[in-house]
Amino acid sequence: MIKALNTNLLELEGFQFHYIQELVPERDECGKIKEFMPQSRYDKSATTRLNAYGNGPFCRFSIHSKWAGYSGVYSLFSGNDLLYIGLCVDLYKRFNMGYGNISPRNCYEAGQATNCKINKMILTQYHNRNKVSLYFHRTDDYKLIESLLIRTLKPPYNGYGTIKTDSKLLQNVVAGCNEYSKDLMNCENMSDDLNPISEDWHKTIRAFSTTEIELHTQPKQRNRKPLWFAVYSDGNTIYVSRAKDHTPSSEISHPRRLTYSEFNKIYPIYLKRKTGSSVSREAAIISHNQVYWYAIMEYCGL
Repeated sequence: MIKALNTNLLELEGFQFHYIQELVPERDECGKIKEFMPQSRYDKSATTRLNAYGNGPFCRFSIHSKWAGYSGVYSLFSGNDLLYIGLCVDLYKRFNMGYGNISPRNCYEAGQATNCKINKMILTQYHNRNKVSLYFHRTDDYKLIESLLIRTLKPPYNGYGTIKTDSKLLQNVVAGCNEYSKDLMNCENMSDDLNPISEDWHKTIRAFSTTEIELHTQPKQRNRKPLWFAVYSDGNTIYVSRAKDHTPSSEISHPRRLTYSEFNKIYPIYLKRKTGSSVSREAAIISHNQVYWYAIMEYCGL
């Protein structure tokens, strides 16, 4: 059962969902929705098949950065109609780096087809002059609650899962989660401040999410030549590989994943390096990708 408790609060099967915002696609100067075809930029498109939802166009949209780090269950509505229920470890990343910005790789079978499906759903709703609203229930029991709600409410854009539980367990989960949500979200009072390193990570991800860019390393020693390499992002992780358009290229045998965890460790070292400090030994202990990180961070103006 779905109840509207007030203009900003819904109750889905006893779980309270707070209104976050409307998911508004980007528009051009004439008010037309911007459409994108990222699948054409995938470097393995000739040998890989599109997934069931990978044939664009797609749109772009985003939510406020204040929602970074919030785990829970979200629901998407068009008017009074429930469209989809999902879970997330980080609400901001789920929408800004997943649904709202489709990467080329995710259009293909090895990628995340759900990102494409939900993006297409939202684009279709707006083409049909509907609006899509995002509601959120903060919880650490997101897997259990998502499964319960999907099984009971059967949203049209979800598959139907099954779960073994009993009424007493369900009552305990509902009571615990609603108690947890009491201190959740007064949007007007929430701080917009994020961990500065986290903000810079998001900035770096965005810099390489639309196209592959070739950069060169920046050796301090004069007798070493800069080496070129390619950088791209799938919205969650950064990848580096051999350069195709510039020489000399770095001898990377296969694409390397550059993660937030590594970024978090190498970033302070990069800042020390910018001041002229010697950081080679310290950086080598943390990562074998430090020369790529330095060039990427410099390119992003960090």
